[in-house]
Amino acid sequence: MNERSLADSPPWLRWAILLSMGLVVFGGYYVYDAISPLRGAMEAELGMSPSDFGWLVSFYSWPNILGITIVGGVLMDRRGVRFTGLVFTLLCVAGALLMALGASESFRGSAAREALTGLVPGVSGELLVMIVGRVLFGFGAEVLIVAQNKVVARWFHDKELALAFGLNLVICRLGTFAAFNVSAWLVDSSRTLELVKTTAGPWAMVSRYPGLPTTLWVAAAVMLGSLGAFFLYMTLDRSERPANASSDEIFRLRDLGELFSNRTFLAITLLGVFFYGAVFPFTSFATDILQNKFGLSTHLAGALPSTVILATIVGTPLGGLFIDRFGRRATMMVAGSFLLMAVHLTLGLTMITPIVPMIVLGLAFSLVPAAMWPSIPFLVPHRQLGTAYGVMGMLQNVGLWGVPVVIGKLTEWTNPGVDARRVGQGEATWDYTAALMFLAALGAIAFLLSLRLRLATGDAARRLELPRATQPSNIE
Repeated sequence: MNERSLADSPPWLRWAILLSMGLVVFGGYYVYDAISPLRGAMEAELGMSPSDFGWLVSFYSWPNILGITIVGGVLMDRRGVRFTGLVFTLLCVAGALLMALGASESFRGSAAREALTGLVPGVSGELLVMIVGRVLFGFGAEVLIVAQNKVVARWFHDKELALAFGLNLVICRLGTFAAFNVSAWLVDSSRTLELVKTTAGPWAMVSRYPGLPTTLWVAAAVMLGSLGAFFLYMTLDRSERPANASSDEIFRLRDLGELFSNRTFLAITLLGVFFYGAVFPFTSFATDILQNKFGLSTHLAGALPSTVILATIVGTPLGGLFIDRFGRRATMMVAGSFLLMAVHLTLGLTMITPIVPMIVLGLAFSLVPAAMWPSIPFLVPHRQLGTAYGVMGMLQNVGLWGVPVVIGKLTEWTNPGVDARRVGQGEATWDYTAALMFLAALGAIAFLLSLRLRLATGDAARRLELPRATQPSNIE
């Protein structure tokens, strides 16, 4: 199917393709965020410290730091989305299953667990298997986001591009919303109290969470559903580039040099690194932060960050509609980055009810992604799109890898004398102020980068502020 055939396709087809690819990535977001409400349960059941949990979160990003998103993007530009997407969806499924296996009761009592414990100094068998699962999941999930972006750009490039990106983000955010609420409900509903002897001497009632494995098996089942959604996409989208496409349409390795010499593209990419670095790692720790600072229950602390997602469900498509009609992409990135910085400062330095900064974070999380992702098709040619989004994914994952580790280490360094067992037994709490100041600093860097985009001159900078109707498309 060529570009003329795409234009002649019935409107329902492009929207059905949008939905099917959205459901594929829905599962990836669900699995990524399903562990966020489980930090306390993992501390109680598996003895995970903040740094252990930080490593578990961050290992997702290692394959992408090593360039798997670029490899996936190049593979998509050469072999197409259908082949590449199926391979990486299967990797996501395998990773989600291993995560659940590592936390399961049967594995915890097995000889395999004993053999693996100590294989890496200081790492339990459970944590090691879960990390391997997280790595496999990381190999696939970010490449699926690249595939989603490429499909949307192809089918909507001369139509409702920003709106389509916004609606896709809504489906993805629903995955996060479901993960926060379902995981928190599943694990909290299984909570029991057990009388144990504390490290301080006296007996005390402590929480246990036997529903931890079930919660992770549910996440694996959701990812299997996403595999089904990808088969639906393969049935709907027959628009892959033919094998005998002209050399102008095929990605060339030297195009990487063109991407890295595109200053506007690099500025947006770096903005994404710091912006997402201050959002996703925060949501992974948000449940524990809200429990320790505000004394909330696991269920409420797990559900409250989902207000961020509720705000994006409304705000992101509205932002897309605004961009399609009026432009102002750089302006929206400035506003969103400033709000992100303000949210972390408020959470770290005040006792204002957390519902307010969470709603504001949702607004920030609507503005920046709604403006950032649909900007790329107007800055790079179509043959480079998969690779461009791959480069963005790789660099963003540097932040997604490093930030959780820093949060965990900062929290331990600034809480001398506190350990995971004491917190799990209710004898102490973690003070996350230093970590929140670190996240605020990341937001400040994102704000400065967005200002640079807004104040820049030249054709590329001008394109960021133009509405769709007057935008000179680069997709050919």
